[in-house]
Amino acid sequence: GQRSEDANAAMEKQFDLIDCAINELVVLTGMPTQQVLNLFLKSRGRVNNGTNHWNIYGQYFKAHRLRELQRAGKDANIIITSTIQGECYRSFQDAYPEDWQDILNTFDETRIASGPPLTVAQRSQEFTRLTKKVTSM
Repeated sequence: GQRSEDANAAMEKQFDLIDCAINELVVLTGMPTQQVLNLFLKSRGRVNNGTNHWNIYGQYFKAHRLRELQRAGKDANIIITSTIQGECYRSFQDAYPEDWQDILNTFDETRIASGPPLTVAQRSQEFTRLTKKVTSM
């Protein structure tokens, strides 16, 4: 249902406090705001950004197949199955415990930006996705 004016006012007051606390952490740590927010959410088990990192990793794996197989201790000539790719994914996450999501998100953004020209519908979807990302910062 619709929130009351009292609820909105209380939330706004607390959001201001949260904003101040995050800004203080940005200054103290030198980290970007989004990274501070991501670390906070991750530390509390509250990450739910709608991003399917497994799907992005599939593209990352295709681009870096040999490196990922090597990281997981697999032979370069192995037949790739979802099980093998899953083991590589876990090795990737273990290798970058704090940054693996950021690495995959950056990879995906770079892949999309450097890919073939997008249709109007694809550009609209990408614009909507990036708008949601920016407004969530």
